[in-house]
Amino acid sequence: MGKIKKALRFVLRLCLVRLLWPLLYRLGCLRPIDPRLVLFGNESWAEPTDNFRPLMAQLAAEGFDCRYFGKRQEAKWKHYLRSARFFFDYARARVLFVDEAFSPSLACRPRTGTALVQVWHGCGAFKKFGYSTVNFAWGPGRRELRWLPMHRHYTHVCVSAPEVIPCYAEAFRCPPERIHAWGAPRTDVYFDREFIAQSRKAVLAAFPGIGARKILLYAPTFRGNSIAESRHDAALDLPLLAAQLGETCALLLKPHPKVDVSLADDATQDFAFDARRLPIETLLCAADLLLADYSSLIFEYALLGRPMLFYAYDLEAYDAARSFYYPYQSFVPGDVVTDSAQVVEGIQRELLERRFDPARVTRFRQRFMSACDGYCTQRLIAQIISNK
Repeated sequence: MGKIKKALRFVLRLCLVRLLWPLLYRLGCLRPIDPRLVLFGNESWAEPTDNFRPLMAQLAAEGFDCRYFGKRQEAKWKHYLRSARFFFDYARARVLFVDEAFSPSLACRPRTGTALVQVWHGCGAFKKFGYSTVNFAWGPGRRELRWLPMHRHYTHVCVSAPEVIPCYAEAFRCPPERIHAWGAPRTDVYFDREFIAQSRKAVLAAFPGIGARKILLYAPTFRGNSIAESRHDAALDLPLLAAQLGETCALLLKPHPKVDVSLADDATQDFAFDARRLPIETLLCAADLLLADYSSLIFEYALLGRPMLFYAYDLEAYDAARSFYYPYQSFVPGDVVTDSAQVVEGIQRELLERRFDPARVTRFRQRFMSACDGYCTQRLIAQIISNK
């Protein structure tokens, strides 16, 4: 029964992408383009994402009509009605911005005068995605891609540095000349000194028990071969960290937003704090050290020039399932550790003993984040809107 339902869902999606949606778009094209209409699309989130918010705020201030098509908890007939409305809007839009794989954009090539801009939700190029994962457990099947190709029709792709253009060309099967190192709009906040100062105040207001201790941020990515099957591994020995570091440090826990997990632990309640309700940019700006694994947050944190430690306890398995664009051990801008005892030693060395080498992070930033300078939102609007 499960296979039959899966097959029916695939047929329905195929009919939408290949037949109904293109028809609606062509009907919408009977009307002229509205030069003030700008669309934003993401099927995973109900509210505009962190890359969209600065763009929407700036464009709205300049008098553009900004509309967001996102995920909603609604009846299927309402969803399909909204989808129909979206294609009539898309046909008349000056720009459609997306920051993930967005299935409505696969249906048809944008008409002349409309830009389809991918601003991707992750900076740099770390773990593989898109067409780069076809041969791995994480990736899509070749049979499915024959009927429903991914990442089609982008007129522009925005990345964080020239270094990663070949990676995105491979992931999207996109001509390199369409990929531009214009930076990521959401990184502009990391150049705002007032925002950085207020971020620490916000964290201390949320968790007054931290006091004057150093703030550690543990923000692991999810495990599993799909978003639907994602999970959080409780691989960090919190009691050990609390016993060894609790007097000088406090730990903020920020699992991947797609993972539903309980982090309550009475034994470490004065050391480890569940920080899921705070925005990731606030947590990054407040943290004195980032304990990372395979998350692309390391690119944004590099803009702050602070120490990082990489807890890669399952590196071999993760590499086999997903793989990386660069060799992990030599790529990451910090020491790699594989158990909780090494995590303690690394934090003591990098943060408490102040043996952190900032040049390592600087080189990483210059290589992978050179286009992020605090003006990415302005630059992207200038390139896409003003120069069209």
